[in-house]
Amino acid sequence: MPDTPFTLSPSSSSQLELRLLRRATFAAAYLPQVIDFVVRGAVGSEFTDPSDQEAEQIHRHLVRYAASGQPGAQELAHTMLDIRHAIDLVRHELYRAAAVPGVGLDLVVSASRLLELAAAAGCDRVLPAQGGALVLAESGERSTVYRPVSAAEAREVRVAARTAKEGAIRLHERVVEALSPHVRMANWSKEEGFGVAVDIERDTVSVQWWPASLPETRAMWEQGGIRQLCKNLLSASFLTTETVDSGQALQCRVSKGKVVITWSGRGAVSVPISLPYSGHPRL
Repeated sequence: MPDTPFTLSPSSSSQLELRLLRRATFAAAYLPQVIDFVVRGAVGSEFTDPSDQEAEQIHRHLVRYAASGQPGAQELAHTMLDIRHAIDLVRHELYRAAAVPGVGLDLVVSASRLLELAAAAGCDRVLPAQGGALVLAESGERSTVYRPVSAAEAREVRVAARTAKEGAIRLHERVVEALSPHVRMANWSKEEGFGVAVDIERDTVSVQWWPASLPETRAMWEQGGIRQLCKNLLSASFLTTETVDSGQALQCRVSKGKVVITWSGRGAVSVPISLPYSGHPRL
């Protein structure tokens, strides 16, 4: 069960709202200057943190400006509504973030970070869910669900994420070790470089072609046999089952106690491999 929800007093709410407002991004580039002007009028300097009383005074001035019809007033009003919406919804100290549909491992997000995300997303893309959870709709069909968790559960999630990350790093090293004697590896220090790139993204290791400023070299990967060579080199280390797929890279995923490696090339062969995962991937 999550820890006791925290609540904001009116004064602390004004402080928080002002802090989020000053971090917001505006299409009207002069709005940050308007906010700083209002802050200077109440505090004397835009670099001085206002007291609770001063924050409430600043809030009242900004509300009046947002309703004034002056330049940028409508955008300021929308942004203040988005921030107020976020503050009303974020009521727990820690949240577990899970992608929908599920991709990668869950992460722990603090209330302060979730407030920033929710405020930036806006009222239309942040919805309340059962049990104090929030759903943040992202681009395409993806969303992220943020569920309140206790400090103990947050520690478990962080440990799992760290273990998976460490496993992915070791797996990355083994993949590079398997490929580098046989194929040209990407040299990140050279802008004109090209070659096979092995990357880590969260709990995933991806193998793909890096053309840098020479995109014409991609033919070496797609038609020149390098992609197939990489597949063969990596497949030799695993018991594999081949199926046709339309992906674009080799993915090594740590999830639910397993390392899952999936090779896929555009219009080519996919090789899914599943090994027991004990924190020490075997290649």
